[in-house]
Amino acid sequence: MLDITDIYHTGFVVPDLDAAMAELATVFGVTWNAVEERDMPVLTPDGHVDAHMRFVYSRGGSPRLELLEPVPGTAWESPVNAFGPGGAHHIGVWADDFAETSAKLEAAGLPRVLTFDDGSGAAVRFAYHRLPSGPFVELVDGTRRAELEAWFEGAEYPAPDSSTFGSSDAG
Repeated sequence: MLDITDIYHTGFVVPDLDAAMAELATVFGVTWNAVEERDMPVLTPDGHVDAHMRFVYSRGGSPRLELLEPVPGTAWESPVNAFGPGGAHHIGVWADDFAETSAKLEAAGLPRVLTFDDGSGAAVRFAYHRLPSGPFVELVDGTRRAELEAWFEGAEYPAPDSSTFGSSDAG
């Protein structure tokens, strides 16, 4: 259903983005793109949420790390596991047949718990699906790969045109 070679990042929800960036830079020599702060409309099983997000990706190619601060009421809530807060949260995967892949994951019993909300109710741009063991798979529409990879290396963040997705300057 998914190909391991399409994995491009691992995401972590962390209580303090700046501290986590510094820590990973020290331990792994990671460099980071600019921190993004965005209001993003998302759709959860409970309905629409205006998510205020603060996040960053590592530079320098795959595998990438993504750090996000917690967003209450979404799949980005602060995780707590047996080892304490901040465990691996999700695995990011490119999906060239995005809508079809999201539907296949749902049919296989991996519920969609979050997607960008364009008002259609459909999976759009990215979709988080929960694995039975707990973590998430984040599908990212493969048509966005070139613009996102350019951003990972320093280009401007590829936010959608507000006339297409409403008034929010979202991810």
